[in-house]
Amino acid sequence: MNILDKFAVVEIKVDARISEQDKQFCERQQAAYTAALCGFQELTFFWEDMLSAQKALLGEPDSPPWIYNQYLVPEGDDGPKITIQRLRVQIDTLHRRFIQKLAGYFQSAYNVKVDEKKIVSELLLPRPPKSKKQDLKEYLLWVSSVQLHYEDIVVHILSCFDGRTPSEQSFQELCRRCNEAVWCNYTHKAKFERKYAIISFLNSFCSFRNDKEYWTFTNSMKAILPCAAHFETGALNEYPAFFPSPPFDGTYGCNQLDFPGCEKLVQLRLFKNGRVDIRFSSEDYAGQFINAYLGRGYQKSAGEVVA
Repeated sequence: MNILDKFAVVEIKVDARISEQDKQFCERQQAAYTAALCGFQELTFFWEDMLSAQKALLGEPDSPPWIYNQYLVPEGDDGPKITIQRLRVQIDTLHRRFIQKLAGYFQSAYNVKVDEKKIVSELLLPRPPKSKKQDLKEYLLWVSSVQLHYEDIVVHILSCFDGRTPSEQSFQELCRRCNEAVWCNYTHKAKFERKYAIISFLNSFCSFRNDKEYWTFTNSMKAILPCAAHFETGALNEYPAFFPSPPFDGTYGCNQLDFPGCEKLVQLRLFKNGRVDIRFSSEDYAGQFINAYLGRGYQKSAGEVVA
């Protein structure tokens, strides 16, 4: 499949699966990218005209550039060393930077993984190595006439999510990271237990500095905290009052964090042996949290430990 076939497969449209905020970001990036692309393309045309004029005045039909471009390329290290190839390399870099910018936005905004290299390979031909000069020259000639559209890039970004929206993918990865934190890969046993309305995360979810007398969360607990916040608020990247906020690197001089005003969450309690308790306002909420975020099918009856 050549590049024209690839573009034909992707229908250029605004995908309804992205938010209005996402669309506005993409449109701003599209406008900036297009303006820069047009500028570089015009500069390439102007430079070609300047070279042609100098060649007509100073060179012969088959003259190498050094014969006639001495007024365009400064001697020594002063001034910009402009060449047609360098301008086209810049255009190629511009395309890749546009893809990188949009992929980076979705990765950052939704905390998801996007295969940027795969998107580049779908929308651009492979760049030949410098050693293959003729192939590289032909590629740069081609790439200088290409213009990308953010709709194409977004379609390929969404294809990384197996049909999910960015928000759905973000929730999926949120739960995956949480599951990885609370289940042992080797024994397949849970690192948590529930008793009534309290879920206890055992042994390695916080640490205590005796010399400075403060608590910190471990990476395992940092994977659970966003899920607890989502459980309370129902929204991604939204945290209740008094709840720890990303990147959860704070230090706490007290081992108990209370959440007044929350409907589902009541308290976080940290212990010197690495255990962290989350207290919910009811046993039912504790069970719902296990089913939704820690792994389905593991909820036991009230008061029974999850082993």
